[in-house]
Amino acid sequence: MSTYNNEAYIIKSFKRICKQQLAIDCNAVNPDLKMSQIKALSAFNGSDCLSMKELAGNIGITVARMTAAVNSLKKDGIIERCKDDRDRRRSAVSLTPQGERLRNQITANRRKAAKAIYAHLNTKDRVILLNSLDTACKILEKIGRR
Repeated sequence: MSTYNNEAYIIKSFKRICKQQLAIDCNAVNPDLKMSQIKALSAFNGSDCLSMKELAGNIGITVARMTAAVNSLKKDGIIERCKDDRDRRRSAVSLTPQGERLRNQITANRRKAAKAIYAHLNTKDRVILLNSLDTACKILEKIGRR
């Protein structure tokens, strides 16, 4: 296997494992949620009222994909439209109390799952994993700035 193919395989495997773990964690909270809806919920990082552009930027997806996810969450009563007193033309949304509870449950499940994973690692392996992830993030940030 060439170096490029090996690297691509590792990246795909990492993404697949992360998606699987995320889906498992979120299905425990609400099995009806789609991955796009879970991502949309995670884009609300404590802010009250955000535009589609802000939400999409928070998690690195297109505004069109965010709008589709938000529309389905709105239909389920998880997200609601909100007014922006600074700019009436701005389309913004916020979490309903139900949406806030759901996001908090998903976050708690993610933390619980991460703790469970780390519980299986000894100190040396934990340090290696964290250093590797830190290095990967720094490299990806460099690539993104080009």
